[in-house]
Amino acid sequence: MTKLSKILNIVLYLLLAVTVVFAGLFFFGGEVVGETYYTPIYTESFLNWGKLLIYIAAGVSLLFEVFHLVLNPKNAMRSIVSMAILGVIVLVAYAMSDDTPLQLIGYNGPDNVPSMLTLAGTMLHGTYLLFGIVVSAILYTELSRLFK
Repeated sequence: MTKLSKILNIVLYLLLAVTVVFAGLFFFGGEVVGETYYTPIYTESFLNWGKLLIYIAAGVSLLFEVFHLVLNPKNAMRSIVSMAILGVIVLVAYAMSDDTPLQLIGYNGPDNVPSMLTLAGTMLHGTYLLFGIVVSAILYTELSRLFK
């Protein structure tokens, strides 16, 4: 093992240990008194840890993509085209989303507003589009192998 892989293994186990601690606090840390439904005390901390992990993963992914573009400028066009295709998919999903407030009986919360509904619709339609593209690519690959 190289020195870098040893460091990465240590960081991985450290992140895993912190996640296990947060999960333990979430599941066994008690509940908020006076709530109608069971509500763990450490829900907010657990969710914030998950958000932090997502931000770290996104940042590292972008950092390594930029690093890869700097080291291999010949492959830059392929990366830019793939990012542009992903941007088009997001724009199509955004165009398909609806911002009409839902008629939910007994719910007057803050999330039934056009901005949140558009965001949720964009994420859902984007997921559907990407899933369709993946299934189509798998089918194309397998069918093209049959005819070769």
